[in-house]
Amino acid sequence: MLQLVVAVVVAACATLALYAYYSLSYWTRRSIPQIPSARFPLGHIWKTVLLRLSFGEECSSLYEKVPASTPLAGAYFFTNPAVVVRDPDLIKRMLIKDFQHFHDRGFYINEKVDPLSGHLFLMNGERWRLLRNKLSPTFTSGKMKMMFPIMEKCARELAEVLDGGSGEAEFRDLAARFTTDVIASCAFGFEVHSLQHPDEEFRYWGKRLVTPTTVESLQANFCNLFPKLADIFWIHSVPLDVDRYFTNLVKDTMNYRDAQKISRGDFLQLLMNLRDDQRVAEGDQQKSASSKDIKLNTGQLAAQCVVFFLAGFETSSTTMSFALHELALNPDIQKKLQQEVDETIQKSNGQLTYDDVMNMPYLDKVVSETLRKYPPVPTLNREVTQEYQVPDTEWVLEKGTSVIIPVLGLHYDPQYYPQPQHFDPERFSEEQKNDRHDFVYLPFGDGPRVCIGMRFGLMQTKIGLASLLSRYNIETCSRTVKELKMDPRSFILTPVSGIWLRYVARSQKP
Repeated sequence: MLQLVVAVVVAACATLALYAYYSLSYWTRRSIPQIPSARFPLGHIWKTVLLRLSFGEECSSLYEKVPASTPLAGAYFFTNPAVVVRDPDLIKRMLIKDFQHFHDRGFYINEKVDPLSGHLFLMNGERWRLLRNKLSPTFTSGKMKMMFPIMEKCARELAEVLDGGSGEAEFRDLAARFTTDVIASCAFGFEVHSLQHPDEEFRYWGKRLVTPTTVESLQANFCNLFPKLADIFWIHSVPLDVDRYFTNLVKDTMNYRDAQKISRGDFLQLLMNLRDDQRVAEGDQQKSASSKDIKLNTGQLAAQCVVFFLAGFETSSTTMSFALHELALNPDIQKKLQQEVDETIQKSNGQLTYDDVMNMPYLDKVVSETLRKYPPVPTLNREVTQEYQVPDTEWVLEKGTSVIIPVLGLHYDPQYYPQPQHFDPERFSEEQKNDRHDFVYLPFGDGPRVCIGMRFGLMQTKIGLASLLSRYNIETCSRTVKELKMDPRSFILTPVSGIWLRYVARSQKP
């Protein structure tokens, strides 16, 4: 009996070892370079799984291990094969010229189990294309100008909430309350005033959405790594209470507008015109023929509102707070930016306009350098949707292979950005931009799946910064953490410590 037990154990260990070897030699068998140091069964992302590094930082470290002379190299996410792309020319081809091979992101999506997963960012294939075409008119420069007064009003409240004095504040939370107020007004059509009322319900659920517990974060990561298993076992990537809140919020708001015959020119109204039922406000009875190509149920409508909230709230608030962090550490840059803001306000008789904000060159450089150093989405994910031969090689990527474009790795490559840890807005002078490859700066992605809300995000980030810096100097304080550590549970770059800074009203300075 003992011999039998030993034999079974030895056979099991041998089988496991053979499976590990076979799984982690996929790229070698296909004659494609493979990044070393994969650990079975976690592959190359063991530090992320063990909550030591964020996913973006892990992918950036993999980028550094791909030889500069190699366009891509193989990696393993658990035992799933993936490629890490390094060459900007190849990245450009994948995102634009050869987009038909890479049009899906490859993330988990299950609209029956997880209604809020059925949004534009995750959607695949033809449904993605149709919905994107429908939503794009919301984000034209003309629509941005219409939304600007709402943002400007929220930006004034952002500066006023600091009472015109001096003190210390956690600016990531402050910026998040500002962007929450903007999104609530522009997307959902109601005011929440979370700047004055930090515990307001909408703000609470916004925080709940973007700061999952450790268990919820691991569950979401499992869904993305093993989507087939997640489908089989009906695993949720979005917490049920969050799903219920946002779905009910959208449903109740639509019902109220229908009952009161209210029609607004906001994001939710555009979505209401894509509903799969016939309950529309009296003034909306005549639908265009083109709206027949895609219809959305209540859960899908809620999903689009949630992704609008996520894209406009979290990314913009982190960018604002990271910018203020760098400006506090670099007072000479802050002073130069304040001078530009002051001159612009003076020329506009004290009232900033959309064109004023979007045409301040140094403000644009500061925001661009912030997005380089702290890209909110630090990796671009794609999935091979048709077998693809890598140009100028014999390498073939099979359908279903994950493709990782490490944005953070590109942004910190000294070949493109000397002294990448140094904050230098002049990297984005016209001269320096013209000397760089255009695909080594990808904070919003590029190609057909470029961030649809890019203009919106930049506008609210810039107006928020301009409003604050016109009234306050931002300085370091005793709680300022100079070398920020990122939260390993968050896909978006998020500082664990928050961003604590001191503000001093400029009127108080001699």
